[in-house]
Amino acid sequence: MSMGIEGRTAIVGGSSTGLGFAVAEHLVSQGAQVVVVSRSAERVSAAVEALRASGKGAAEGCTADFTEPDAPRQVVEQAREAFGEPEIVVANGGGPPGMPATAATAEDLTGACDLLLLPVQRFAELTLPAMRASGWGRFVAITSIAVREPLPGLVLSNALRAAVTGYLKSVSDEVAADGVTVNTVCPGFTATDRLRVLASNVAERDGVSMDEVFAGWAAQAPVRRLLRPEEVAAAVGFLCSEAASGITGVALPVDGGLGRSLI
Repeated sequence: MSMGIEGRTAIVGGSSTGLGFAVAEHLVSQGAQVVVVSRSAERVSAAVEALRASGKGAAEGCTADFTEPDAPRQVVEQAREAFGEPEIVVANGGGPPGMPATAATAEDLTGACDLLLLPVQRFAELTLPAMRASGWGRFVAITSIAVREPLPGLVLSNALRAAVTGYLKSVSDEVAADGVTVNTVCPGFTATDRLRVLASNVAERDGVSMDEVFAGWAAQAPVRRLLRPEEVAAAVGFLCSEAASGITGVALPVDGGLGRSLI
């Protein structure tokens, strides 16, 4: 089924590996023109090469560190030069370090804000006006199941991803009438390099193996397994599609049934 985004310009953050790459791959397979963004020039180059070989869309790369205030502007300008005005933005990036709430300092929270919240606001400020003027746009942020139920030892992610969700919910109300949808996707335990880092930390803390940590996480969800990145990407891709024009202001869990709330 066509997503109706062929020829659309998309920016995907943190897209050289993991969830971000899976999203970029999904969008390119549907004919979108995707700007791959990561801090590593080497990984960006490899991702772009892989996307160009596999998809029917197009791909360009951009090296940027979203904790630098001007980085989103540089990415948007490069997207405009390569393909035209961005019509799809997928805000995604690495997570902050794990720590208990009582150990977090003001500096830790400030750093997490620079990493998770402010880049989303900057991309929204830079891209939403043109989307609204054209009458079409998709803005999706990848957050975490932690926005529904905080995870132990991840206070920075718990606090700032919830802030992203609240911010974008407010934004969604203000741009919906202009044909722009704004949503978030909340992945559960997904087999990525980031999850392996978290598993290593938990294994060291609890004196168990990483396999035991993964097994424990997998057992918490009804699917009894870790999710695959492409499963999360499919949900993000749908929210970016023409068919999802009536869905906005939603925080969509993609967690294998881990969340037990009714809505």
